[in-house]
Amino acid sequence: MGYKTIKELLDATKGVGVIGAFNIHNIEFIKGVVKAAEEENRPVIMMINEAVLMYGGIEILGGAAIAAAKQSKVDMAVMVDHGINIDFLKRCIDFGLDVMYDGSLLEFEENIKNTKEMADYAHARGRALEGEIGALGLSEDGDEEHEQRTTSVKEAVAFSEKTGVDILAVSVGNVHGFYKGKPHINVQRIKEISEAVPQLPVVMHGGSDIPYETIKASIEAGIRKFNIATDLKQAYAEKMRELLIQEPMPIQPLQLFPVVADAVTVVARKKIKMFDLVGDTK
Repeated sequence: MGYKTIKELLDATKGVGVIGAFNIHNIEFIKGVVKAAEEENRPVIMMINEAVLMYGGIEILGGAAIAAAKQSKVDMAVMVDHGINIDFLKRCIDFGLDVMYDGSLLEFEENIKNTKEMADYAHARGRALEGEIGALGLSEDGDEEHEQRTTSVKEAVAFSEKTGVDILAVSVGNVHGFYKGKPHINVQRIKEISEAVPQLPVVMHGGSDIPYETIKASIEAGIRKFNIATDLKQAYAEKMRELLIQEPMPIQPLQLFPVVADAVTVVARKKIKMFDLVGDTK
């Protein structure tokens, strides 16, 4: 199969399901997500948070994800998630990564200006760009509160026309991290935005912890890319804790790494099934 841009993946799967996009943080996350995609025979997107990529290195962590995608038995894309540092993101594009530029906390016109700059830069180099309007209320790691601001249809149309962005992330009641109480997703707004900008795939950030019924309704309303991070991190951390409290504590890497990678695979497979609307809903 092949290493694709996020636009190529979404174009190729239009009308036949939604793409799961999974945040990866190290080799175990990469192996876990790739294994899940191959076992389900479904394309996926691997995302790397900007701060994590700065820590792991574009060439090291980004290079490992691209290499895994190229060797996978299914089509895959790799992108930077929630990037705000324009110079760094341009380096990522030059290396061969797609990018989500997140100017959602800026004034609307400044967000448009920066997103257009990034879209033009990406397209000139054969890469794709995701942009965001509206504010999710919590930061990428779910630990910093922002004012929640729902994306309007008018904003979506203007943003689409003025930026040339390939994919649109919206705020419709979704949040990063685990939800406090029942998620209240504005499915009608998803439908309105999707119909107003039919050329743009619409993205659900904060896809962890959303019940199957809401996932199904959101996909039917027009969501094309579902982002998952917290559910995978939770599975990874719980399995690692389970291993490290054993007596004697395992210290050999191969007693640890494949086990936590498989924990990531289990959750990613379940999500992929749910996104195809045929999975186990429990």
